[in-house]
Amino acid sequence: MPSQFTVKYFFDRENELEILKNIHLEAKSGNATGIFLSGRNGIGKTELLRQIYYHLFTNQNDAIPFFYTIKTSFTSIENFSKDYFCTFVIQSLAFLKKDISMIDACIYSLEDVAHLTRESGIQWVTDIMNNFLQVKKDVDPLNLFLFAISAPYRSYLLTGTPVIAIIDDFHKMRKFCEINSADNNTNFWMLFENSVKSPYTPHIFSGYQAELNKMFFDDTSFGEYLELFNLTGLKREDSVRLFTTSCETFGLNSRVELSDCIDLFNGNPFYIKNYIHAARQASRILSEDNFWLIYLSEITKGKTFMYWTSILKTYIPHFDLRKPSLIFLYQLYRNNSGTVLSNLPDKLAVRPEELEHIVSLLHTSGTVETGFSELEPVDDNILIDVIKGLYLREIEKEPWNKIKDAIIGEKRQITKLDRTPSFNITIPATTKAELVAVRTIEHVAGNFNIAPEIIGRLQVALTDLFANAVKTVETSSENYHLSFKLKENIFSAEISIPQEDFVLSDSDDRRIRAYIDDIKIEKIMSGTKITLFKDISKDLVSAS
Repeated sequence: MPSQFTVKYFFDRENELEILKNIHLEAKSGNATGIFLSGRNGIGKTELLRQIYYHLFTNQNDAIPFFYTIKTSFTSIENFSKDYFCTFVIQSLAFLKKDISMIDACIYSLEDVAHLTRESGIQWVTDIMNNFLQVKKDVDPLNLFLFAISAPYRSYLLTGTPVIAIIDDFHKMRKFCEINSADNNTNFWMLFENSVKSPYTPHIFSGYQAELNKMFFDDTSFGEYLELFNLTGLKREDSVRLFTTSCETFGLNSRVELSDCIDLFNGNPFYIKNYIHAARQASRILSEDNFWLIYLSEITKGKTFMYWTSILKTYIPHFDLRKPSLIFLYQLYRNNSGTVLSNLPDKLAVRPEELEHIVSLLHTSGTVETGFSELEPVDDNILIDVIKGLYLREIEKEPWNKIKDAIIGEKRQITKLDRTPSFNITIPATTKAELVAVRTIEHVAGNFNIAPEIIGRLQVALTDLFANAVKTVETSSENYHLSFKLKENIFSAEISIPQEDFVLSDSDDRRIRAYIDDIKIEKIMSGTKITLFKDISKDLVSAS
């Protein structure tokens, strides 16, 4: 329900909220554009929509907010139409009366809603209800459906007040239409298009990314009227905040060094919350030893495991295709690169057309990504481990101990090995960040007993690097993350910046390398990580 949420657990969406929460002003001026809120499963799309709805409900009076989650449980077009229309009317009355409790007060029948409209004393609400009841008498399911989904636009025509329609899980409309098709018309969901075009009734759609891509860009021209809004994972610091806050809420004493394992969750709030719930059931203390055992349990039989296996079963309903699909996924994830499809049919014991069908199903399920000419594994550590465990158990028939070693053995070894003394700091991404970073490296390097002349070179290199980074700063609300390490005479300075497209020109690269031994630039979940390396032993030898 839109009114039921907890702001306490909502992190790192300030930019998205700032853009979306002002859509009512655009609708009022007739300049609004619909939005396709895209993003991977569990990344937080639904929660963001709920936050937007609540903001629009409580903080403005220019547009009526309407939130609806598509369900496939309705047994007829008429039942869906009644539910959609009645939800819109109830939420409109709740907004006009500023009484959000009306939304969740009870389950309203059509008769209940009709009674509420008559008692409201609001003429347009009464008129639109009477019109709906009249269309219902004609016993034409598609006309009733069209009237229901166009109710926001009809209300705008009657009142001049815009409507912001927020529709979650819209991908389920295709399935609903297939099950409840009339006269073999399985695409009547496309009737939404006329409402979507109106700048006074902007629609915000969300759901499964791959399915909506096809529905909006391949099957219809919806995409022409929608702004693409891609939601990525939480930033590292906000992933840590969510993890630690959740532990505190449930009385879970965490003794884990989160810097060693937080990236495992890819900034996905769904994965983090699932893990915390599993941990609180397993123990009141979260140590390094039981961290990985709880993780293994979660991805092999916990909620995250059930979530992904349920999705795979839904999108691969034919039992005979599930085994080759699992083998295909495992091979794709293990190779961690594009797969040559021409060699796979024989290995999987399927026909080429069946393999093509499997790829299509897996892409739609969100477990693989397809470019124009390439097929790639999804960048999702949790999903990869779920598939690995499922494959080893059901295909290779491996015993539990071998599955355990295959999934968490390497991860634990990496964690144990990476115990290099380090110093970490987070600073705001402003023009003064350079000064803080330079002063910090002076103190840190001095603490590691690095010679002053070497520290000076590192400071020059860091200054040049920040001069380039500051050029691309878009907002001071972002942060830089710095980590300094000294291992086997190699001093490294890692700088994580929020810009995804950061590059150094050849001249800038040469100038920085004049003061250090190497520089590495790599894309990460939250932007770009630049690492400067300095072999202090070289300078010590030359100095002697």
